Amino acid sequence: MKLRSKNKMLKQLYLYLPLLLCLIFAKVTSCSNADVIDPIEQTELADQIDPTVPSNGAYVLPNFSTPVHYPGIAMYTADMGKNKSTEINSEWVIRNSQYTTTSSEIIRNGFNAMHKISFDGFNTGSDYLKFVLAVQGELVNRRPVPAVFLQNLTGISFRAVSYGVPINIILEVFGIDGTLIKSENFEVTTDKMKSYTMVINDQNLHHISFKILGENQDLSSFKEGALGIDDIYLNNNSTRPFLPPTGDTELLDWLKKSSIHFFLWNYREVGGGRGVVLEHYGDSDKVSLSGIGYAYAAFILAEKEGMVSASEAKQKIVSLLQWQQDQNWFDGSGGWHGFPFHYFNKDGSAFWPDVSTIDWAMCAAGIRVVRQKYSNDPEIKEITTELLDRPKWEEAIDDCSSCSGRIAMGFNGGTGSMNAYRWGLAFSEETELVYLEALASGKVSPTILNKIIRDQKSGFYPSWFGAGFTYNWLQLWMGTKNPYYANSVAAYQSDATTSNAQFGNLFMGLTACNTLSGIDSSGFIKWDQYISNQGASVSGANTNEVIQISPAPYGAVLALPFIPTTALESLRTYISLGYYHPLLGLPDNIRINDLPQNIEVPVPNWDPFDINIGPIAMAIEQSQQNSIGNYYMSDPAISQSLQTLIQSF
Repeated sequence: MKLRSKNKMLKQLYLYLPLLLCLIFAKVTSCSNADVIDPIEQTELADQIDPTVPSNGAYVLPNFSTPVHYPGIAMYTADMGKNKSTEINSEWVIRNSQYTTTSSEIIRNGFNAMHKISFDGFNTGSDYLKFVLAVQGELVNRRPVPAVFLQNLTGISFRAVSYGVPINIILEVFGIDGTLIKSENFEVTTDKMKSYTMVINDQNLHHISFKILGENQDLSSFKEGALGIDDIYLNNNSTRPFLPPTGDTELLDWLKKSSIHFFLWNYREVGGGRGVVLEHYGDSDKVSLSGIGYAYAAFILAEKEGMVSASEAKQKIVSLLQWQQDQNWFDGSGGWHGFPFHYFNKDGSAFWPDVSTIDWAMCAAGIRVVRQKYSNDPEIKEITTELLDRPKWEEAIDDCSSCSGRIAMGFNGGTGSMNAYRWGLAFSEETELVYLEALASGKVSPTILNKIIRDQKSGFYPSWFGAGFTYNWLQLWMGTKNPYYANSVAAYQSDATTSNAQFGNLFMGLTACNTLSGIDSSGFIKWDQYISNQGASVSGANTNEVIQISPAPYGAVLALPFIPTTALESLRTYISLGYYHPLLGLPDNIRINDLPQNIEVPVPNWDPFDINIGPIAMAIEQSQQNSIGNYYMSDPAISQSLQTLIQSF
């Protein structure tokens, strides 16, 4: 993804004019095969080519000082550098004939990244290489592409350059059933990276293939080489690159809908009237309990935003309820003591057989919201009430004479015995949410609140690691309310101060996320390091236990109900960095500090977890109308128990 500087936009508009005219008259004549030299190559980047490299030498990737965007919807930009996955989390693979060998690498220069695919062994006309991408989702477990991707579709564009010898490639477009919709040949040369466009508007588009076929090459010289490919876009009626909205309301509405998209796109029917939402794009089977709680809220908001009909929202919610109802949470097959497991396979079987009381509390909050939203629906009321009554909270209290008397963080999946960890040893709104749900169940005495430890530091109650979500995990469901509100204001101000000091800018969002663990020799990044100890300089932990390396925009959104001006400034700071997408919003997190070798600029992770992205929609809606909070607080058991919880401060 790339962003052009304002002082050169007029100059570049003239350079784009031939391509724009081409698109305007596409219905009359096809000019998609024209070798359109990338205007960025011709202007501001021309002086960044290494002058020591001969003009007839191998292509040198220019250095970009900021990401650059193009008109349409980006499918693949190589910025994230994740192997076999695009920035919109669709799958890509490389296929080749038996005796043809291939290799891939990500090449970077500043904010510019490119996927280079090298090949060897083209000896016959039947030898081939295919670079295949799903428009959205997986190549094998195929699902229709969401309509919003294909709205006003006019074509597919990409930028490419060859190494060694010119390459004739065939761009093939396929429907969901594998039917070839259209194919077109393009001649990719070695001198410049150029832009190419195929005109197409077929709404059945599912995946595309860049095919190099031996019979289309001059095999006397075409034995080995490489294809550099970048910036694959779905074109629409837009003639200018997408820019995030500038107005506060429009900006937040864009991010809110981007958050809801996640739940709509990751919803799966599993048969028998049941359904789930997958935990993240990169897993085709894993379901998290807390994510189901956020899915309940997300589908309610999807209806409110007009993104789905009332009947569709209700159908999805009922399917989630029925999926949960079919599980046994008592005998170790689906949970223990009436608490469901933390993770499930989408068929409802145990994926990771351990119980987490905080994940249940988050899910229970969503179920309570649903019960109040559909209070006049007997079926929904019956299922939600039965699910909420299942957990035996009395079994989760460590109440032996020599024990702490606090609520356990969970149970061992194999035996059902309490684990060694307890809620209440330090302040966090996770703790408050767990104790609130336990009280609202009516199965424990308010005396359990006497064991909660809340220690102030620097004038507020910091959580152990100071991670952002701990400042409003309860208020996210109920709405802002003192004494939590005042505490969150101070805590998020501390977060902002630390962010400025650590990142040199207001990249606020010191919270839990999945960040990079390393980079391989081919330049592909591994995004599999989960960190929960990101936090501000003020926390309950020792200084050496807290890190600030990968701020997450969702952390800034969580601050919106408390320090709105600062939160909005932070979101615009993320936007100014240049990583954004018209349909996905902002990345889950951006690695800024402690970068691995060979990476010199911040890099984005576009694969969020449900528990990260769901709060974006909820926090924004809370700052606008707070409908989720109003539903939650209309539950009598919650409103009464909350007063008891507040009195324990």
